[in-house]
Amino acid sequence: MHTFHDIDLFPYNTMKLHSIAKTMFCPESEEELFEIILDLKRKGSSFVCLSAGSNIVFNEIVHTPIINLMKVNVSLNKREDGIVRCGASVRIQNLIRFSQQYQLGGIEYLFSVPASVGGAVFMNAGRGIVSGKSISDYITRIRYLDTDEMVFKDMNDKSAFGFRTSPFQSRPAVITEVEFKFDEKSKEEIESDIQERIKFSRQNLSADKPSCGSVFSVVNPIIIRLFRGRRRGNAMFVKKNYNWIVNLGGATASDIRGLVNEVIRIHHLFHLPVKTEIRFFE
Repeated sequence: MHTFHDIDLFPYNTMKLHSIAKTMFCPESEEELFEIILDLKRKGSSFVCLSAGSNIVFNEIVHTPIINLMKVNVSLNKREDGIVRCGASVRIQNLIRFSQQYQLGGIEYLFSVPASVGGAVFMNAGRGIVSGKSISDYITRIRYLDTDEMVFKDMNDKSAFGFRTSPFQSRPAVITEVEFKFDEKSKEEIESDIQERIKFSRQNLSADKPSCGSVFSVVNPIIIRLFRGRRRGNAMFVKKNYNWIVNLGGATASDIRGLVNEVIRIHHLFHLPVKTEIRFFE
């Protein structure tokens, strides 16, 4: 395990914000994760968990201790019954490529998402509300640490998963391992779907500048379109994909929060539902 103090979080977030974390823990096993959280709880300290940082906006200074989960469980294997067991710290691209070797697939549309498996499950990453497809379609078991009771548990029930939502967004828990039952697909078909997603991302998403992906999971399409090209400081809503904010260089959490709050205020003015997909770490 490594512990860092006053560390620049630039490498740990896809928005590429230069933010300073007062303390960051990097456990390398479930046992170390357990001990860190137990110690923090004994001290009465809160904490936040960080995976690949693909939907995170760091405050200029993050005072709350961060637990970096990217080395906790990087295991990846396939059982004889076809179940793929994957550590939550594994990158989603590595899971897709691993499964492809065994002609198993179904989540190739996530290949462009810079997320860990645990983060993708936490957000229930998917293709879009119209398609109705999400990573939870293939989950058979989730192992997690219940940070209230401080005991590892299994979850097999997927009924609480929905569009961009999972039960882990509202419970004190840390995902450590996930099992999947993927579709049988040829390696060639999987490769074609991967390349199609890469092409789509280049054409339709603003991958040329740092971002944290979709800003809102619930937003009025007419209102959000009004913000295309809207800029605050060095953060800007892009014109190509209006639900994305990009870092033009040197953007801060205050810049991003300002843009997000403008959209939220208009929704509240007209009593319309709105929900952010990105998360602010303070």
